[in-house]
Amino acid sequence: MEIREATAQDVAEIARIHVTSWRVAYAGKLPRAVVAQQSLAQRQKLWQQRYQADGVLVAEDHGVIVGFIAGGPQRHHETLGAPYPQEVYGLYVDPAQQQRGVGYQLWQARIADWSAWTVDCLATNAVALRFYTRQGGQLVQTGNYSAGQQIFPTRVLGFHQSVPVVE
Repeated sequence: MEIREATAQDVAEIARIHVTSWRVAYAGKLPRAVVAQQSLAQRQKLWQQRYQADGVLVAEDHGVIVGFIAGGPQRHHETLGAPYPQEVYGLYVDPAQQQRGVGYQLWQARIADWSAWTVDCLATNAVALRFYTRQGGQLVQTGNYSAGQQIFPTRVLGFHQSVPVVE
């Protein structure tokens, strides 16, 4: 498996994985209408505009994109910017490829040179919360996600690691 920076040619697969994994991950955790409103066309437009600015890395296995991670400077939690200057904006793996270490490899590649960062997660997404906790995440604050005129609780997890100084 190769982890690399996303290119414009990857946008369609990034959008497909985003929509597919979103629908699987949030089925039963968000209202059906909210889950169903994620459209491929909408996500293709979003990722075409943001794949470079959002520091997207993709996991490619035998020429097929099987997951992606986006992250960069802290942008959702201004009050956490000093202790946590970086943020993982999203981590998505094709549901057919989960439990193979794809998410872990993407995670390690994205945070390799970061010292501290956050990630947001729906409070009801036990699978993701377990993954992030195993990576060393600690609850730093709670938040909310608004969708379909409803509010859903989130957890903001913070991470710290020692980054070797290169002389």
